[in-house]
Formats: sequence, structure tokens, C-alpha cells
Amino acid sequence: MILEEHTITPYIRIADYAIRPPFFLGERNLLDYIIFYVQEGLFEIQLNGQLHTLKEGDLCLLQPGDIHTIKGVTNTINPYIHLDFFYNPFRENSFVTLPGQLDMTPFTAYMQPRLHDSEMVRIPFKLKTSHSSKLRDLVLKMIECWQLQTYLGVQEANQLAHEWLLILFKEYMTPQPGALPHKPFLNWITSYCAFHISEPINVTDMAKRAGLSPSRFTVLFKQHFKTTPYQYLLTLRIEHAKELLKEGLSIQKVSEYCGFTDVHHFSKAFKAATGVTPGYYKRNTVKGICDQE
Repeated sequence: MILEEHTITPYIRIADYAIRPPFFLGERNLLDYIIFYVQEGLFEIQLNGQLHTLKEGDLCLLQPGDIHTIKGVTNTINPYIHLDFFYNPFRENSFVTLPGQLDMTPFTAYMQPRLHDSEMVRIPFKLKTSHSSKLRDLVLKMIECWQLQTYLGVQEANQLAHEWLLILFKEYMTPQPGALPHKPFLNWITSYCAFHISEPINVTDMAKRAGLSPSRFTVLFKQHFKTTPYQYLLTLRIEHAKELLKEGLSIQKVSEYCGFTDVHHFSKAFKAATGVTPGYYKRNTVKGICDQE
């Protein structure tokens, strides 16, 4: 896995508190990540053939492809989050696997990249860092925000997941001196664009934030993201517009929230990117039959 080839755009699939008497969850494989926190009780997790005992206060990360079982030895309470860390256009079709689901070959399109397959970062199963309390608090806040099931609540939860992952990267990423000149802006560019997606964003502003000239910024941006800053931002805006249209917002509001100058500009850009008009997409997505015109 080459980390720079994947865009960090967390997508929380489910976030909740599991409150259970002693139990056993049979062997399964994973398509996504699980953040697993032990609030109360004792667990035994068999992970890729190795047994781990988890007690109160332990925080863990299970990765895609991790074959595991989970046993609650006592009465337990564990906050948990199933999520994607990296953008996948099929993320809404992915799912939480069940006991007995081991062969993920038919679902490779949904499989998240494994951080364990990257030479840049090695994240252990049990997370013991100087920021453990911060990581725990972020997990609880993610669950709280996601369970509101409002647009802002879900977006805040996903942004907190982005912050959570960056803390791990800072703790476990291997220093790469040769790459340092190319990385000043990579840790913030996606979240910056997401936070300011409804505002005018230009290359000059982003270059200034990165401490680079606009021309140098554009060159490095294209090297790492394989596209121009303009096209990258436009893609984010179109993807954001799709989400808002699915939620039933008016085309006028979607245009404003996604940073387009007017509805005409939005409609033209949307059709150029998707092949359909915003109105067509909205009507047929709600019906679940968004076919090409």
C-alpha cells in the first residue's frame, strides 16, 4: 500500500455502545476498520491466530482483512466504530461483516486499504500512546455526534475520525527525510477543502498556507493527487452535492453549500461530471433508480 495514493475521507458506517453479558462472536473477516474501546469488563480477541486479552481502558484498532473472534468474558460495555478511513466510491454499498464471513473475494471493491500494508506506518492492535486519553475522548465524541444522525452531526463525527487517524500517524509513522519537502500540505489539504467547501478557495490561498509559491504548490499537488487543485476541489464539491441531493435539499441550497457561484454553474458542472442534471439525480436517487440519461 502506498499511503499517498489514498485520500483520507473517513466514513463512519456505525458507531454505538455494545452492552452485553458474556458472549462469543464467531470468526469473521473485515472489509473496514473497527475502533474498539473497553469501557467495562474483560475481552479475549483472537486475531490472526494470536490471543489478546483486553481490560478496562484498552483501545484497539482492527484492520481490513483481520480474521478474528471476540469473546466477552464478563459483562461488558464497549464503545465501537465501524468505518472507512480512505475514500471509496462504493462505500455506501459496503457492510459490517457477520460471523462466518471469511472469504471477502467477492467484495474486493469494498475492501479498505490496510495500513499494515504500508511501509510508512505500523499501527499495533493495542494502542498505547502518550495521547491515549485524547484518542479515547475522540472515540466517545465520534459516537455522540454520529448518533445524532443529522447532517452536521455525521460530518463532525467523520471529521473527528480524521483527527483520530492523524494522531496515530504522528505517533506511528516512520520518519522519511527524503519526502519531507513534499509533505507540508498533505496532512491538511483534504480537511481544509472540506471545511471551506462552500467558500471561494483559490490556489494562491492554499499555496500561502503550505508555504509555497502558487506554481510550486500546483506542481507538488498534481504529483501527489494526480490532478490539479481545481479539479480536486471540483470533485469534492460534486461528491458533496450528491450527498446533499440524496438528503432532499433543494438544488439552490446544494449549489450554495457546495461553493458554486450560481445554480446554472452548478447544474452545468454537475452534468459534466456525472452525465445527468442535479434534478434528475435527485429524483432518481430518492427512488433508487439513478440510471444514466
